[in-house]
Parts: sequence; C-alpha cells; structure tokens
Amino acid sequence: MINHRDLALAAMRGELVERVPFIARMELWYNYNANRGTLPDHYQNWSLWDIQRDLGIGIFGFGAWDQSFYKTELHGVNVTRTTDNGTGVTNFDTPFGKLTAMDRMSDELMEAAGTGARIEFPFKSPSDYDALEYLLDNTEIVDNFDNYGKFVEEIGTDGIALPFSGYLHAHQLMINYMGYERFYYELYENESRLLRLVDAIERQQNEILSLAAQSPSQAIEVGGNYDEQMTPPPIFERFFSPFYKKAHEVLSASSKVLVIHGDGEMKKLLSLIKDCGVQVVEAVTPKPMTSIDIKQVRELWGDEVTLWGGLPSIIFTPVFTDAEFETHIEELFETIGEGKRFILGFGDNAPTDAMFQRIKRIAKFWNEKR
Repeated sequence: MINHRDLALAAMRGELVERVPFIARMELWYNYNANRGTLPDHYQNWSLWDIQRDLGIGIFGFGAWDQSFYKTELHGVNVTRTTDNGTGVTNFDTPFGKLTAMDRMSDELMEAAGTGARIEFPFKSPSDYDALEYLLDNTEIVDNFDNYGKFVEEIGTDGIALPFSGYLHAHQLMINYMGYERFYYELYENESRLLRLVDAIERQQNEILSLAAQSPSQAIEVGGNYDEQMTPPPIFERFFSPFYKKAHEVLSASSKVLVIHGDGEMKKLLSLIKDCGVQVVEAVTPKPMTSIDIKQVRELWGDEVTLWGGLPSIIFTPVFTDAEFETHIEELFETIGEGKRFILGFGDNAPTDAMFQRIKRIAKFWNEKR
C-alpha cells in the first residue's frame, strides 16, 4: 500500500522521494455526478474517498470544504441567512448599521455543491466602515482541534489533510467584503481607514496562525487565489509578502509546512512567492489555462518551492482529444524528471464534465511510473 501522506510531506519538505506523489481534488466532479446519478456504474453509491482509494489516487482533505482546525464566533452581531434557488443573502446587523452580502450559484455548481460568486458585497461605501470594523473586532477565533483531529485520522495515510487558514487580510477585503474595485478606490481615497480594517483582519490571522502551529495537521494552506492583474506585484509585496514571511517563521517553529493555493494567472508573482517563505504552491495550473510553463517554474523555484499540480482541468474534458491528452501527460512527466519538489494534482479540481476514462488513465499512467 502506498503511504500517500508521508510521500506528499516528503515532497513538500524537499526530500528526494521514491516516486512522485499524486494527491488530487475531485469533489466537483464527484458531487455533480453523485447528485445526478451519473457516477460510473462500478462506483454508484461509493464515497469519493473510496473511489480515490480504489484508483490509487491520494485523498485531498481540503479544509475550505470539510473540517478545519478553527472556527469563528460572532458576538454582538445578529446574522440572518436565506437561500432561494441558488441565491443566498446574509445580513449582519451591527450597532453601526446593517451589512448585506449576496452570493449566487449556477445550476451546475448547485449540483456540484460548490460555492457561489459574490454579487453583492457587505461594504458598499465609506459609511460602512464602522459597521464592518465592529463585525471584524467582534469575531472570535476558537479552536476546533477535536473535530479536525478526527478528520485527519479518517484520511490516515491515504492522503493528506490540508486545512485553509483563510484569505490574507487585504485579500479578504477584496474577495469577501468589498470587491476588488471598491478596495482599490478605498486604498486611494481612504487609505488610513482601510488599513484599520486590514489590521483588524491581520489580528484574526495571527490568532489563526497560532492555532495552526498547534493543530493536528502537518501542512497548512495560508491564503491564495492570487492573480497578477488583480493582486499585482506591488500589492503582493506590500500586503502579502510580509505576512508570509511571518507565517513561515511561526509554522516552521512547529515543523508545519506553509502552503498556498495557486491556481490563477500569476506568472509575474512566481519569483515573489519564492522569496517570501512559501514552501509549497498547490493547484498550479499551467498552459493552456494560464501562461504558466511547468518547466520554467521548476527552473525558477529550484529546490526552494514544491510545485503541486500540473494537470490543467480542461484536458480532462472533450475540448481536447485523447491524443492531445496523452501528449500533455507524457510531456509533463518528462518535465517532472526525478520528481523532487513535485506533487501531481489537478489545477485545481477535476471539473464536473471530466471524462472518467481520462481520470482512470492518469491514475494508470502514474502507477506505471513507479
């Protein structure tokens, strides 16, 4: 039996492994087809983890969707949530006014149990600063070690649990609270007030880091989803690099591995990521979905950063022919070479319309490379 967990951790730490680890996210494909009754006949009524065990693919216990090592508790804020046909509305009633967020999912994502797109942000104008700051200041971070420890044990050596610590401070404002456009307007027009929100979220992130260092997980995913246009190098250097350097110190002191999620167009950010203490970039998505070339990234990161990914999800769909699929995986494995500092995975998930015979094919191809 393959010990997927230890194999992956060795690759994360830069050790020479006997074979390339294969840890892959497949929940979009699984949930969509399980809900529609279109799983392959052999796997009807199987769990995702059991399917992956059967195929020999390492389980990816991603903390954003499953358990995590911490929880948040709001105090002094009344929260109400409603959902109707894929549209969710969340209201936060604070002493300084009400904040409203709205998220929407497509029919396909609803069937895949995915997350929706935020179409209305709670912060809409400078009049919302007091309410949002109150909400952030009254969010308590508490540990969830008992539940998370059970989650880690359920995976065992069949894969790896990778909890998500959350988006970094400024990035949370961009993604969850303001949207990118409003964030940049506020940075220009109300910088000092915006930075108070950044500081409030950073205090939360520091508490989460402290818990991460004590958590049952051996690797922690800290932020991600960067894009060179939306979070360009000057913004990355100002807001994110310093936090990653601090996170590296905190987690390394407890022998934890620092991972970030990197499925975007981030060619211009790759050297900055290398220099700020990140040890692993997960979900790296290469051409043809981005401009990223795996060989160039391997040369740039060398023996300092582990690349996890390499399989663009689109090659598993009918958009590409079987011949093109075969060419891609053969070229990828040639680029991987000895396999040091590499974990094979999807960038970033097996899509809902992935052709199952290709998932089986990559598993067989990988097994033949022992």
